[in-house]
Amino acid sequence: MLNIITKRETVFVAIFLSLYWVLTMWGIWTKEVYALGWNLTVFVVALLLLYTHAGQSARPGAREYVWLVPLLLIAFSYSLYENPYVKAVNMLVLPVLFVAYFIITSTKHHERVVWNLAWIRRMVERAFGFVKQIEPSISTITHALIPGGKRQSDLIKRIVIGLGILIFVSLVLFIPLLSSADSAFAEMMQRVQEFVLDVIELETLLKLVVFLLLTVLTLAGLFHWTKEEEFSVRKETKHMDAVISGIVLGGILGLYILFLFTQLQTLWVYELPEEFLSTERMVKSGFWQLFFLSGINVLLYLLYYRRTSKHVQNILIAFMCASLLLLLSAAKRMGMYVFYYGFSYEKFFAAYTVLFSIFLFLRLIAALFQKEKTDILRYLIVAFFWMYAVATVLPVEQMIFRANSTLAARSDSRLDMNELMMLSGDVLNLGREQGVAHPDSEWSNWVEEKKDIADQKHFYEKTLTDLLMKK
Repeated sequence: MLNIITKRETVFVAIFLSLYWVLTMWGIWTKEVYALGWNLTVFVVALLLLYTHAGQSARPGAREYVWLVPLLLIAFSYSLYENPYVKAVNMLVLPVLFVAYFIITSTKHHERVVWNLAWIRRMVERAFGFVKQIEPSISTITHALIPGGKRQSDLIKRIVIGLGILIFVSLVLFIPLLSSADSAFAEMMQRVQEFVLDVIELETLLKLVVFLLLTVLTLAGLFHWTKEEEFSVRKETKHMDAVISGIVLGGILGLYILFLFTQLQTLWVYELPEEFLSTERMVKSGFWQLFFLSGINVLLYLLYYRRTSKHVQNILIAFMCASLLLLLSAAKRMGMYVFYYGFSYEKFFAAYTVLFSIFLFLRLIAALFQKEKTDILRYLIVAFFWMYAVATVLPVEQMIFRANSTLAARSDSRLDMNELMMLSGDVLNLGREQGVAHPDSEWSNWVEEKKDIADQKHFYEKTLTDLLMKK
């Protein structure tokens, strides 16, 4: 562990960031994702700078930017749009990408690492291994904040840990059991609780707990995820039996061809049913075909890519072509669905996924014609994160609203513009125009509701669209 990690400045920055989170993002418990704006962007960027400066991983270079740029795009998306759907998904994707970035960049010669199950397993182990650094983190905080030498700091640390354990087990175990056994003791504990809550509000206590927890976890992650490590770069040499592989792949491909032959009448549809439920069932069926068939073919591709004879590799090409045919069919159905019924969150990202999958399968087919072996798993993961990151900084809701407005003007459109009231304040001005054009609709109430949400935000919870849409 580098000495710079134990410097007091690093601890103070971690304390400041934890305090910043508690002060600016506490509204997430009541406002949910609407409380996240440029405050979260600043937090993520500051955390990146802390980990990069104080950690042991190398400074970002050209190879590191492949992972860093998607992370920054997702972080900046919080400052751009209010889109609650994307923000909610980002809360799952952003921590994963953040941890993965530092694990990857802290691995020596990470660009040479072959992405396989062993490497994925090691990344997961390192991701959860930060818990082993909780005790060293507490020690580091204690030494940084309490002067007087290591012995005195250790003593105070042990006293604090002992008190913490005592308070925790008392509140969780002993006090509830003793209170249920004796009413007088329960009444006394109730008076103690009321006294404490009169002196210190419950919310203040919770903020203090979260503040301490965030400080410790920030340093624990810094110690563990940025620690430089070597990983074996041995390449896989195990080959699959050509006869067995050919029988399995050829047999499954035969089933796919038989399936495609029986589906010729419905594979390429040129008109959707009049009934909405029938249309929805047809399109979603095509989408799930895409999802499962593409997933199976990608797994087979990863299993047999460059591990069998040339003839079996040719079967893989047929596999990808068969999948691509269904992908194109699903894309056509989705396009017709959108043409008649307009965009929504679901349909936008479904169509976006179809287009990404088509590009992905074309790339997988191209890899079969290359002389050198491509690290396909690495490519798939990088492509996915870039695909998602770009989507987060697109004005998705405005694209949906403007596209639906254009489609609704067609005489054969089955689109209901009132369904767009599911969108957020990112389209406030467009919704206001819709309300003026249709004064008898519910758009006026929708506009007032979105304005109230924006007015209740603190300045650090604002986004770019909050400023642009405000009049």
